[in-house]
Amino acid sequence: MKKIILTLAAILVSALGTMAQSNFSLDFTTVGFDFGDRENAAIYKLKASESGKTVAEPGIRLAGEVYSSDVVSLKFAQTLRIDEMKKLAMSTQLMLRLRLIKIYKHSINIGFGPQIFYRNTWEKEEGYIDEGVYNKGSFQTKMSWVSGEVEYNYYLNKHNDFSLCIYHMNPETMGFALGFKHWISRKSNKCNTCPSFH
Repeated sequence: MKKIILTLAAILVSALGTMAQSNFSLDFTTVGFDFGDRENAAIYKLKASESGKTVAEPGIRLAGEVYSSDVVSLKFAQTLRIDEMKKLAMSTQLMLRLRLIKIYKHSINIGFGPQIFYRNTWEKEEGYIDEGVYNKGSFQTKMSWVSGEVEYNYYLNKHNDFSLCIYHMNPETMGFALGFKHWISRKSNKCNTCPSFH
């Protein structure tokens, strides 16, 4: 599965310049929210709340996206961050995305697809309890077949949007990121209330 995702990512990157609509984005990951109770929350090093359900996970998220129609796109995203245990963590995601709403300068997209999570092992941390989520090893991995995001974009100019995103940060956590999207090409939207993209 990892080879399939990497192959699709290579196709996506090579197609960025030729598709009718394409963009790339840079987001900064901020905090993660966990709605369940975690056995290791007591030893988290980057807790933003006493319970450990809110954690700081600073990092960056790079993505490329190509549209096959005005509302359907394929997006590849690579995240690199510091997790709640102050360890290096990454994820690789491929998503099919749909534009749900586009009104004047505002748009909302959703995306779903598989994601692979990686992290430096927590096994040597004092008090660590194996929750059975990640594979064991010096670099732990977890495959999630259903992973997604909800993204809000605000039009800044012909080539740039400001973005806010709620996404699947790691197998247990929903994350929040903010950043910018740069359009390599973008179609004009024929309506009286929309800004011109020409």
